[in-house]
Amino acid sequence: MEKKDLELILANFGPEKEFIGDGYFRIRDKGNEHYEIAYLVSACCGTTNYFPQIAVHIEGDKVVPDSVLDLVSNPAKMLSYSPETSAVMEQELDKLCQKFLDIKGLKAANVGTPD
Repeated sequence: MEKKDLELILANFGPEKEFIGDGYFRIRDKGNEHYEIAYLVSACCGTTNYFPQIAVHIEGDKVVPDSVLDLVSNPAKMLSYSPETSAVMEQELDKLCQKFLDIKGLKAANVGTPD
């Protein structure tokens, strides 16, 4: 995920859960260029579950996943960054980023524009 895409998400979503379509969207600034991006779905008794929540940090122009927590998938996913999990975590981050962009009809910052 590119830093430009994270900035676009930050400009259009906030730290409070926002219900759009069939779930809740949220992004939290944890300080020191660390963020928590979450898509949540309704669960029992008015609670919500992560589907998923991904903790990330910025390295240069890239957004790097630190952990993935998905309590809805079967089996549930609880991943921390390592060489073995990096590819899966980056795919999860790309899917979640695209979900955020698509729900509000936003375009990825690097699509159709030269660097």
